[in-house]
Order: sequence, then C-alpha cells, then structure tokens
Amino acid sequence: MQPLLGNRVRPATIALTLCVLTPWGLAACRSTPVSAPPISGAQSGIQKTEGAKAEVPTEVAKLPETDALKAPKPPKETIARLLPESQIGAPGKNLASRRVEYNTIISARSSEALRKAAWQYRITHRGEIVGFEFSNHGGNPILTPRRDAVKNQFFTRDFQFRFDERARQDIHLMVSDWVPSRDRVFRLSEIMNSLMLFFPRMYLPAIVNSGTRNFVTLPTGEEIEFDADTHEIRSGVLRETSVDLNPDRQARRFPGIEYLGKGVMVRANARGTDPRIGTTATITTGTPRDDCGGETNCQQCQVPARELWDQTGAVRFRFATDDEFDRYLLAHCAFGLPKINSQFSIAAPVR
Repeated sequence: MQPLLGNRVRPATIALTLCVLTPWGLAACRSTPVSAPPISGAQSGIQKTEGAKAEVPTEVAKLPETDALKAPKPPKETIARLLPESQIGAPGKNLASRRVEYNTIISARSSEALRKAAWQYRITHRGEIVGFEFSNHGGNPILTPRRDAVKNQFFTRDFQFRFDERARQDIHLMVSDWVPSRDRVFRLSEIMNSLMLFFPRMYLPAIVNSGTRNFVTLPTGEEIEFDADTHEIRSGVLRETSVDLNPDRQARRFPGIEYLGKGVMVRANARGTDPRIGTTATITTGTPRDDCGGETNCQQCQVPARELWDQTGAVRFRFATDDEFDRYLLAHCAFGLPKINSQFSIAAPVR
C-alpha cells in the first residue's frame, strides 16, 4: 500500500473522510458548537447525520409601537350628581292626587351654579323637586331666529319634564314651539304643544351637567344629551328637527321630536291647548314583536286621549302602574311593554 501522501487526493477530500469515519471528527467539523441531544436508553452507536437539516429560527418583524398604542385608555367618565334634580331614583309612589294644586314654584340655582347648569327646577312648598325645564332661545340650526324679549321676539323651543308628587302616574315631557303669526305677533293660542310619556317608568327624570353637555335620564333609564349652552339635542334616544317657522298656524308642524329608544312612547299634540284633552294619542314601541317584519300596524297604534287621561280635574294618566298599562296595550294595540325575564325593562344603562 502506497503512503497516503503519495496519492493525488485533494486535502478537502481527506478532511471529509475524517469527518465521516470518526466521531471526534464530526464534532471538529462543525462551524459552531452544538449541544448534545438528550440520550434515552443505551447508546448503540453513532447516529447518521445525512439528510438532517438544522432548524433555523425565524425572526418576525415587529412594528414599532405608536404613541396611540402606548397611551392608556381614558377611564369611563364619572359625573358627580350633587344637585337634587340630578339624583337618579325610583318614583316615590304610584298614584298622584286628582286635586289641582298650585303648590310649586320655578326656581334657579345661584349665579355660579346656573352658569354650569342652565336649567330651572320645579319645587313644592315641602321642598320636593317635581320637575325641571329649559329652553332653546334660538341662534342655532334648530331655531335660527333669536329670542329678544325687548323687541317682543319670543322664539322658543321649551322642554318641560314633570313628575308631580314624585309619583309614577304622571311622569311626562312637554315640548313646545313658539313662533309668530303673519302679523309677527306671538300668541299663546298658537303654541305648538307635544306631550310625551315613556315606558316602562322605572326612574324619575333627572338632569346633570358635564362641561358643555347636559344629560337627561328618562323614566326608561335611557339618556339624552343636550348642548349645555343652546339646549339643542346632541345625541341619545331623542332626535329633533328644526322648529317650523311657518306663519300659517294651521300648516305649522308640531315639534319635530323622534323617539329612538327601545321602550314605548305615548304622544299627543295640540295647538295652544292641553294635548291630553280631546285629542288622539299615538303609541309607538321601540321593541316590536319578532314577527312584526317592519309593518307599521304592529309598531304603532292610535287611541282617543280620553282613554288614557282623565278629562277633568288634574288630568292624570289613567294607568298608575306599568302592569295596568301593559294590559291595556295588549288589548288595544299589537304589542305590550318590553320585558326582560318577565320584568318590565329595556336593559338601559344608567350613568
């Protein structure tokens, strides 16, 4: 046998042969040290390495975090309810007296508080809050002309929330638009009145200020957001259109207020008089039956106002409890009050 150095074998071939034949050669031929694999049982020999592919870790490119991602989410707004008319609570009783009592006055807060909470509240001689109200006096898209009492210009959209004796029976909202006739005279007989009730009646209405916004809680627990300065509706379960300035009293439309909530609304309209007397009321549900299919007749019905309100005395709503009114709706309309787990509710959040 000739010496190994005498063969014309390239150095690379010799090195490869050593790597294959000897276990120490295998370790010496790796470019980087590799930890030994775990051993299970008796080692019976040298494992083959041909065809084995080393796993190469894959790097995933990460986008740099932006300031928006890094910034913490703002906490949910908490509104302090310090004024009596801002407190959310259930009615104190069901029935209100049928007597006509003139035992309330309209009052306002101190000048500093009034600047932040521009509404008036109705209070009894016993110190009970039984309502609150505010007005849009114009100069905005809802009511373009401005009120100017000095010039006898009384352009107004009024919102009056009432809950006499803090009872469930007569909780309502009156919205009134006041514009002049052709002779530019403002007459009480031409005020466009719309009276609304909302069901189920779980809470007394409440109002609270938060900066540039006023929030009103309806009896259903649903909310309406008003502009604290102009008293335009900004958002919530009521939507409004602009005041109709038509000088023709007969052609003028009633306040453009639409209910978008999930409860039931009763509405009656009248020009210059009480909408509860001698009119026709429209009852609309925001939670129609599953088989309604969008038909109007299963979401709305009309009934004589005399079936809903006393026509003399204090003109109270005839149904002091929601159970009574639910039975009436089922008998006269194609729907009842919304329920959750057999209880009258619409699962509305209360701020």
